[in-house]
Amino acid sequence: MKARCLVPFIKLLFWSITPRVSCFQRSFSLCPSENFQWGLGSHREASLTQCRRISIAGVSVSPQGFWAFLRIPDEGYWPLQITHNTEDAYSSTSAESLTLLQLISGVDMAGAVLPPDILAKLVVLHAESQPTALHSQDILKLLKLPEGVDNYSETNQWQRSRVTLPQATLDELTLHPLRLDVTVKGLGPLSFVPSEPHLKQVCWSYDEASRDFISLALALRYKAPIILQEELPSKTIEEVENRFPMYSSVEKLQSTSARVTKNIERGFEIHKLSGALRLAIEKGDTAAAAKIQQVLDKLESMDDLPTLEEDESELDEME
Repeated sequence: MKARCLVPFIKLLFWSITPRVSCFQRSFSLCPSENFQWGLGSHREASLTQCRRISIAGVSVSPQGFWAFLRIPDEGYWPLQITHNTEDAYSSTSAESLTLLQLISGVDMAGAVLPPDILAKLVVLHAESQPTALHSQDILKLLKLPEGVDNYSETNQWQRSRVTLPQATLDELTLHPLRLDVTVKGLGPLSFVPSEPHLKQVCWSYDEASRDFISLALALRYKAPIILQEELPSKTIEEVENRFPMYSSVEKLQSTSARVTKNIERGFEIHKLSGALRLAIEKGDTAAAAKIQQVLDKLESMDDLPTLEEDESELDEME
């Protein structure tokens, strides 16, 4: 393999694990951060009509934490603060910001900050707190709690790992006020408002931004629309970029990710063929070795791919 290919492949492989790109642009609506201050002398304020759906437009790191920006067609932009973590001051470093970036690109790692059963846990906790609500008794009947334990909320982490939970999917998310519209397998649709104590129980680490992170992350996981039922002021893209110099649009991130993905795919193919070449040489199959070498030479040329030097400034900007 030519030396020119190794460095881009290794660096871009790592970079792809926490992608800075969105592979789709879906309708979302926004939830405002109560403590957010623009710090601008004047700005255009456009009222958001009720039940508007908007799209995710970009992301940014900042000294205050990690932000996602939501775009209202023909209106403007609104920020949604995902973390208050200073680790996200100059790069996306926190588990929450990395998880969101992965979800935006279509990668669901189902890690500790957003386990695969987090929605099901919220459904069960709601059923226990509202036993007379729709489907609550049927949901509780599905649980097989450890002997001597009456409620799921009383179980420890080890016990919860052995409890069978109902299968639930998110159909729609309403923000401000928060409401989850879900479908429980075998039971049907269910609408409920997760309480703060319940959110704290399912969160790895809960703070004032956790509700917004969970809300947006669940919508990304289930590709569910998000609805806003309150009028809020919007900002122009100029105001956003002025307030957040590290703002990166979805379009820019998508372009970068496409090149990264292509480099990685080619790198893996080269690695696989290199192994096949060694095997062919060991077995003395010169004809097969020649064919493999011909394909390797074509792949290693990378004539149609950007070099690391061409994309270095763009990568460093996000890192």
